[in-house]
Amino acid sequence: MTATVKWTLFAGYVVSSVWALPILKNFLPQVALSARRVSLPSLKIVLWLGFGASLYLLSFGLWLLILRSLPLTTAYPAAVGTTLCGTILVSVFILGENLRLSQGAGIALILVGFVLVFRGN
Repeated sequence: MTATVKWTLFAGYVVSSVWALPILKNFLPQVALSARRVSLPSLKIVLWLGFGASLYLLSFGLWLLILRSLPLTTAYPAAVGTTLCGTILVSVFILGENLRLSQGAGIALILVGFVLVFRGN
């Protein structure tokens, strides 16, 4: 598998995995499921939840392809690091959550680690 294909798989995995979380986080609270009350969500909410779940399924399929083409010692740290960074950034810019200085420094270190781990693969 060429380096371009590996990078494309990784980019697709990160994007689909990172965007699935905020979509689900944003729309799940609008679904009321309790012992006393069950309310059916609107079609819009169901479609967004389905889209978020579909992104997770896509990311899982891409993850399987990544595992097939890279050593686990490269694939897992790179996947965890990049999805962690991406999730934090999407949470800040889309969900309006706060980013602490320590988190920003951690993101920078993770990205440096990603480059070091991925080199030569």
